[in-house]
Amino acid sequence: MDEIVPLLDRMKELEQETYVYGPASEDSVRELEAVFGRAMPPTYRTFLKTFGAFSIIEGTYAGIMQGIVDGGRECAWTVTKLGREHCKLPDQYLVVEPDQDGYVCLDFSRTRPDGEHPVVYHMPFRETPFNELAGSYGEWLKETLKAYVDAWSNGVD
Repeated sequence: MDEIVPLLDRMKELEQETYVYGPASEDSVRELEAVFGRAMPPTYRTFLKTFGAFSIIEGTYAGIMQGIVDGGRECAWTVTKLGREHCKLPDQYLVVEPDQDGYVCLDFSRTRPDGEHPVVYHMPFRETPFNELAGSYGEWLKETLKAYVDAWSNGVD
């Protein structure tokens, strides 16, 4: 997560509509684990305890917002429940970024030796419902933020 802080700081410089909602407490992380029924992987746990959740323009990196586990688009548990209602999102998925076409999710059905779970993009109502984006949350977040910074630095929006 050390690489995430400077990328996020740079995004704050480049885009006014970048909001960090503040670190989640250990109790809040445990509450999320309890309602979801699974322990969070190391890099996502670090994200929660460092940032809680954040948004860039209309993109939401869901987690825990100001200690709230279930209460809005910034809350991973809230958007996971909505995904389950909307398109029968599999129980092993935790939504970490909802968008208008689908859901970026942690796939808890597969675990690496380091305790990480792959990040997948779930596309509702498709014959091939998902594709893998990264081997872990930390890898995915770094790639995603780097792409944002590169695009905004080059004047692309």
